[in-house]
Amino acid sequence: MADSRLLFLNENSRTFAGFNRPASPFVIVGLPMDTTSSFRPGSRFAPSVIRDTAQYIEFYSIRSGVDMGEIGFNDVGDVVLHPSNNEENVRRISEVVSYFAEKGKVVVGIGGEHTVTIGTTRGIRPDCLVSVDAHLDLRDDYMGYKYDHACVMRRISEYGVKIIEIGTRAVSREEIEYANEKGISYFTPKQVRLLGVREVAQKIITALKECNKVYITYDMDGIDPSYAPGVATPEPEGLDPTTVLDIMSLIIDKRVIGFDVVEVSPPFDPSGVTSVLAAKIILETASMVWKARQQS
Repeated sequence: MADSRLLFLNENSRTFAGFNRPASPFVIVGLPMDTTSSFRPGSRFAPSVIRDTAQYIEFYSIRSGVDMGEIGFNDVGDVVLHPSNNEENVRRISEVVSYFAEKGKVVVGIGGEHTVTIGTTRGIRPDCLVSVDAHLDLRDDYMGYKYDHACVMRRISEYGVKIIEIGTRAVSREEIEYANEKGISYFTPKQVRLLGVREVAQKIITALKECNKVYITYDMDGIDPSYAPGVATPEPEGLDPTTVLDIMSLIIDKRVIGFDVVEVSPPFDPSGVTSVLAAKIILETASMVWKARQQS
């Protein structure tokens, strides 16, 4: 009998870079949700677009020395989501993701707005999370909604996950006060430039020292819009992609059990460059995780 948690999973004819390898340790799950997008909607189209874009990227990573073409991905399709009930969507995502996490798979989520990360983390149950994001996403609610892209990290922190944020530059006073109260670390692009990649990475490594399971989330607006223009909520003065991936190459180890890429909005990405970058980040991050596991 099929596991009831998979009732909300819909197989998709489109697969990430054409991969469909059940034996792969990496499971791709599409999360096509953008019900709370407050500026530029359309991230629900991103899973399909990023899947298609990925087939035109080379699979060998010079950074890690890993050929992801040999390892591949198991793309299991999209979670079927409710058109307006965000809390229900979080539940559905959590159910699907927990099924694969329990099988020891590294779950790779493709959003969708950042709210989907509440669901993926509930399904995977990490004790620590590293987020690349222009925003802290620590509001208690946004326009009356608690399950909103501006409240993601607040909801996740409420069930005991330690959070570290990179690329922070668009915040409210409420969020800064909450971060200080709860000991949530964040690094602004200015701090990253002044300290350098290695020192920032070392601070993150120290913060993750007591963690057993680590999750990574890439909100694409954490990267400067000159590199990633097609996002739902762009914010100037961001990080460049190389800096982000160089930091990740230093902090990723065998404890990373899942990651996601969110907030790409294809209708605002006519050149397709943001989707290309999102696909590249997935390939590079997966290669780093694979290498870390082989070395352990």
